[in-house]
Amino acid sequence: MHYGFDVALIDLLNRHDPKIAFFVKPKPDKQYGTGKFHTVEIAKPEQLSFVPRKYKRYGASEEFFIHELKRIEKPDAFFVTSSMTYWWPGVRQTIELIKKIFPEVPVVLGGIYARIYPDHARLHSGADIVYSADLSQLNGLLHELFQETFDDDLNDWFERFDPAYELYDRLGYLVFFTSLGCVYNCSYCLTPKLYGKWVHRSHERMLQMIQRYVQSFNVKDVVFFDDAALIDKENHFKPFLRKLVEANLGVRYHLPNGIHARLIDEELARLLKEANFVTIKLGYETSGPLQNKTGGKVQDEDILRAAQTLRSVGFTSKEVQAYVMVNMPGQTEQDVVNAIETCRKAGISISLNEYTPIPNTRDWFELTNSGILPENVDPLLLNNTVLPYWWKAGMDVATVQKLKDLAHGRVSIPRS
Repeated sequence: MHYGFDVALIDLLNRHDPKIAFFVKPKPDKQYGTGKFHTVEIAKPEQLSFVPRKYKRYGASEEFFIHELKRIEKPDAFFVTSSMTYWWPGVRQTIELIKKIFPEVPVVLGGIYARIYPDHARLHSGADIVYSADLSQLNGLLHELFQETFDDDLNDWFERFDPAYELYDRLGYLVFFTSLGCVYNCSYCLTPKLYGKWVHRSHERMLQMIQRYVQSFNVKDVVFFDDAALIDKENHFKPFLRKLVEANLGVRYHLPNGIHARLIDEELARLLKEANFVTIKLGYETSGPLQNKTGGKVQDEDILRAAQTLRSVGFTSKEVQAYVMVNMPGQTEQDVVNAIETCRKAGISISLNEYTPIPNTRDWFELTNSGILPENVDPLLLNNTVLPYWWKAGMDVATVQKLKDLAHGRVSIPRS
């Protein structure tokens, strides 16, 4: 499909954009091309006045953004994407700057914030249009903007269209999705509602896409950011891994988004090792009764067995890590301690993640229906670093910090 549009991209979170160095001193890469974003401390929003922390904006500088905007010939429309809902003030400021340079050009806001909080985005973002559907409905939006009819069927957009990496000058790594969606229905997660049924790309197309962009950018790291890569593993991820092994592209592969420990078997572990995966993160979330209440996708024994299987083919404790949530509603301090102890017993490292309630999940409805969480709460207050300062369904700041220290080995696991 080709609509005939010329597209210019400004990615304010691309740390490797060579033009950024003219405006700020680039931060050095850490392992595998990752690193810290440029930050600027800005005035704290009134809603966060009670939080004794600095407030920063992440990403490229305002000067860089204005410079890049002025390089563009007046466009027909701007499309702005958004990720974390509690970063919405940054989205609003982005749109304000666009309007300052191009006051007459319509701005469309899409992305996670727009999809989860469409009404809030319409009130507060400054966008002319808030697009809260998935890409299968894109033709309707284009008709609304340009009064032209586009008849192409976009229901299979995920299989047909590649990420537009050709719009970049330089990248430190490549990120792909081999699949979208998830068949599980965990109480804290919105993925099934965002993407509907679980679908995956064809293995041949995936391999061609990776080969093309690895060669174009000469990167050494490729990331797969699926929410549920191992669903139907015999027909999806295992055959795909065999193609990666055969292609031998000389890059490192990463699975940073929490794969399902229960679905790891010896053959899969061996294929991951042969393909040169160096980051494997397991979705653990918590120990204790909440494992079943939140959806039952994992038990302690699944983590222990998956870790043993991965270690048996040569993966190290640094390469295999488990996500453990902290501050989930109903979660006890001991639940987290037990999860940390399970990871230590399994010989894998720990990534402690602070919980955030997400609208329209089962957790959200339970919290709002019980009055624990205001239904109209500002997304700013749901920032996982802010949450312990005010809500009553979880842990306080001191407890969260103590568990972080425990996970990072700064203190020892208490013994009864």
